[in-house]
Amino acid sequence: MLNENEKLILMFIINECDDSYKVFDLEDFEGFLMQKNIKRKINVKNILKHLQLNNFINIRYFDDLKYCICATPLSKQIFEQEIIEKNKLKKLKIETIFLLALIFVFAIIGSFLGTLLYYLIM
Repeated sequence: MLNENEKLILMFIINECDDSYKVFDLEDFEGFLMQKNIKRKINVKNILKHLQLNNFINIRYFDDLKYCICATPLSKQIFEQEIIEKNKLKKLKIETIFLLALIFVFAIIGSFLGTLLYYLIM
Protein backbone atom coordinates (compact mmCIF):
# COMPACT_ATOMS: atom_id res chain seq x y z
CA MET A 1 0.00 0.00 0.00
CA LEU A 2 1.06 3.58 -0.51
CA ASN A 3 1.94 6.01 2.24
CA GLU A 4 0.75 9.64 2.21
CA ASN A 5 3.85 11.03 0.48
CA GLU A 6 3.62 8.43 -2.29
CA LYS A 7 -0.08 9.20 -2.75
CA LEU A 8 0.69 12.92 -3.05
CA ILE A 9 3.40 12.34 -5.66
CA LEU A 10 1.19 9.90 -7.57
CA MET A 11 -1.73 12.34 -7.51
CA PHE A 12 0.55 15.06 -8.88
CA ILE A 13 1.73 12.77 -11.70
CA ILE A 14 -1.83 11.73 -12.61
CA ASN A 15 -3.02 15.33 -12.70
CA GLU A 16 -0.11 16.48 -14.85
CA CYS A 17 0.28 13.60 -17.32
CA ASP A 18 -3.17 13.22 -18.95
CA ASP A 19 -2.51 9.67 -20.27
CA SER A 20 0.77 10.60 -21.93
CA TYR A 21 4.41 10.83 -20.98
CA LYS A 22 5.64 14.09 -19.51
CA VAL A 23 9.07 15.25 -18.46
CA PHE A 24 9.34 16.36 -14.84
CA ASP A 25 12.18 18.06 -13.00
CA LEU A 26 12.76 17.13 -9.40
CA GLU A 27 12.03 20.80 -8.66
CA ASP A 28 8.48 20.26 -9.96
CA PHE A 29 7.87 17.65 -7.27
CA GLU A 30 9.51 19.76 -4.58
CA GLY A 31 7.41 22.77 -5.58
CA PHE A 32 4.24 20.68 -5.42
CA LEU A 33 5.16 19.38 -1.97
CA MET A 34 5.85 22.93 -0.80
CA GLN A 35 2.37 23.92 -2.02
CA LYS A 36 0.94 21.12 0.13
CA ASN A 37 2.87 22.57 3.11
CA ILE A 38 5.12 19.56 3.57
CA LYS A 39 8.20 20.91 5.29
CA ARG A 40 10.16 17.72 5.85
CA LYS A 41 12.67 16.41 3.35
CA ILE A 42 11.24 13.72 1.09
CA ASN A 43 13.37 11.59 -1.17
CA VAL A 44 11.41 11.89 -4.41
CA LYS A 45 13.76 9.58 -6.32
CA ASN A 46 13.03 6.68 -3.95
CA ILE A 47 9.30 7.35 -4.14
CA LEU A 48 9.42 7.30 -7.95
CA LYS A 49 11.37 4.02 -7.90
CA HIS A 50 8.85 2.49 -5.52
CA LEU A 51 5.92 3.63 -7.68
CA GLN A 52 7.56 2.16 -10.76
CA LEU A 53 8.31 -1.16 -9.05
CA ASN A 54 4.65 -1.47 -8.05
CA ASN A 55 3.44 -0.57 -11.59
CA PHE A 56 1.79 2.70 -10.63
CA ILE A 57 3.93 4.69 -13.09
CA ASN A 58 6.10 4.03 -16.12
CA ILE A 59 9.44 5.78 -16.33
CA ARG A 60 10.63 5.96 -19.90
CA TYR A 61 13.97 7.59 -19.08
CA PHE A 62 15.60 9.56 -16.31
CA ASP A 63 18.80 11.30 -15.37
CA ASP A 64 19.86 13.10 -12.21
CA LEU A 65 17.21 15.82 -12.36
CA LYS A 66 14.69 14.88 -15.07
CA TYR A 67 12.19 12.06 -15.35
CA CYS A 68 9.91 11.13 -18.25
CA ILE A 69 6.88 9.62 -16.54
CA CYS A 70 3.42 8.33 -17.41
CA ALA A 71 0.74 7.15 -14.97
CA THR A 72 -0.64 3.64 -15.45
CA PRO A 73 -4.33 2.67 -15.29
CA LEU A 74 -3.63 0.93 -11.97
CA SER A 75 -2.71 4.25 -10.37
CA LYS A 76 -5.97 5.81 -11.52
CA GLN A 77 -7.97 2.87 -10.15
CA ILE A 78 -6.55 3.44 -6.68
CA PHE A 79 -7.91 6.97 -6.50
CA GLU A 80 -11.21 5.95 -8.11
CA GLN A 81 -11.59 3.21 -5.50
CA GLU A 82 -10.96 5.72 -2.70
CA ILE A 83 -13.62 8.04 -4.13
CA ILE A 84 -16.11 5.18 -4.33
CA GLU A 85 -15.40 4.21 -0.71
CA LYS A 86 -15.82 7.81 0.47
CA ASN A 87 -19.13 8.08 -1.38
CA LYS A 88 -20.33 4.84 0.24
CA LEU A 89 -19.44 6.18 3.70
CA LYS A 90 -21.18 9.45 2.97
CA LYS A 91 -24.29 7.62 1.76
CA LEU A 92 -24.24 5.41 4.87
CA LYS A 93 -24.05 8.47 7.13
CA ILE A 94 -26.99 10.10 5.36
CA GLU A 95 -29.05 6.91 5.60
CA THR A 96 -28.24 6.56 9.30
CA ILE A 97 -29.25 10.15 10.05
CA PHE A 98 -32.47 9.68 8.06
CA LEU A 99 -33.26 6.47 9.92
CA LEU A 100 -32.71 8.11 13.33
CA ALA A 101 -34.90 11.04 12.35
CA LEU A 102 -37.61 8.66 11.16
CA ILE A 103 -37.44 6.69 14.43
CA PHE A 104 -37.74 9.94 16.39
CA VAL A 105 -40.78 11.07 14.38
CA PHE A 106 -42.51 7.71 14.83
CA ALA A 107 -41.77 7.79 18.58
CA ILE A 108 -43.39 11.23 18.84
CA ILE A 109 -46.41 10.07 16.82
CA GLY A 110 -46.72 6.93 18.97
CA SER A 111 -46.62 8.90 22.21
CA PHE A 112 -49.18 11.36 20.84
CA LEU A 113 -51.52 8.56 19.76
CA GLY A 114 -51.06 6.77 23.10
CA THR A 115 -51.92 9.93 25.03
CA LEU A 116 -54.91 10.59 22.77
CA LEU A 117 -56.16 7.03 23.24
CA TYR A 118 -55.76 7.33 27.04
CA TYR A 119 -57.89 10.47 27.16
CA LEU A 120 -60.53 8.96 24.84
CA ILE A 121 -60.92 5.87 27.02
CA MET A 122 -61.09 7.83 30.28
